[in-house]
Amino acid sequence: MRSFLVMSVFSVVVATFLVVSSTLAGPFIGINYGPFHLSGQNPGTQIPDSQIISDLGIIAPYFTIIKTYGCDRASNLYNVVPLATEHYPQLKIYQGVYESPTYNSFANTTFLDDAITLANTYANTVSAVVVGNECLPGDSNPAISVDQLIADLQYVKSKLKNGSTKVTTSLSYQGAQNYGQQLKPYCDLMLVNIYPFYGGVSIDNDAAITNLIQAYNTFNQQFNGKQVIIGETGWPSAGSPDGNAIPTVANEETFTRQIFANANQLGSTFIFEAFDEAWLSVQNDIGPHWGLWYGTGSPKFALPINKGVGSEDWKIRPVHKKPKP
Repeated sequence: MRSFLVMSVFSVVVATFLVVSSTLAGPFIGINYGPFHLSGQNPGTQIPDSQIISDLGIIAPYFTIIKTYGCDRASNLYNVVPLATEHYPQLKIYQGVYESPTYNSFANTTFLDDAITLANTYANTVSAVVVGNECLPGDSNPAISVDQLIADLQYVKSKLKNGSTKVTTSLSYQGAQNYGQQLKPYCDLMLVNIYPFYGGVSIDNDAAITNLIQAYNTFNQQFNGKQVIIGETGWPSAGSPDGNAIPTVANEETFTRQIFANANQLGSTFIFEAFDEAWLSVQNDIGPHWGLWYGTGSPKFALPINKGVGSEDWKIRPVHKKPKP
């Protein structure tokens, strides 16, 4: 649901469940990470290595799988994979690729080629290449055709050297309904972004988490034979209500807790997002308020320490020193 307005935007997803080589074993809970969360930062800002290392240091004690939405060198996003490999070798990365009418296999392959290089160079870190996020007709991002996306998925798959690296795309809820069956043969797994909040569903009486589980089950039936992963979900802590969906810190904590408690029913799930990003006000007034951490790096509420699927062991970890670059 997040709008990626320029090529440099990315997110990171991390989880604390068992990993084997570059493949993932069992369901995991993840967190989307955008780096543009300090004062004055926005897509296009050159993010220093030291900030990326520090951010990953905040996230890594809780989560251990990373998903990105781009590898733009101008914003230093290309360095996320090598920096994670060097400083946090336990992290596994879903490497994203920005897709648009300008950047694709028929126009400009720069981002596709960079993601392929990262996957081939850091095969033990890059678990998957995610070609595009909500980039089809009807989505909020600059759209490409289904045929173009299929061609790009095939382009990436043909150039990967590691047979265990997955290739997929991240679909909006509507995109999965409209185009999922066409894309299914070309995706190793299906990522779908599902937001009960944007459906106006109340957090009360488990309505929102029940809605999420039901949507996940629907897509599991639709994509029978392919693993379904919830690519994005979450709850904002401030901003305007959407019907019965009310953004508050307490409601964000409740929804996050429910995701962990119901992991066995949800399978792998990526929470949106790690840090509040002020620049997302370009989307709407709730855009800057999806983080589990404020933009400064302070947690909004007690964070979960996973001890297995369905764990509800919640507490704040001791404050740790930021790692040196």
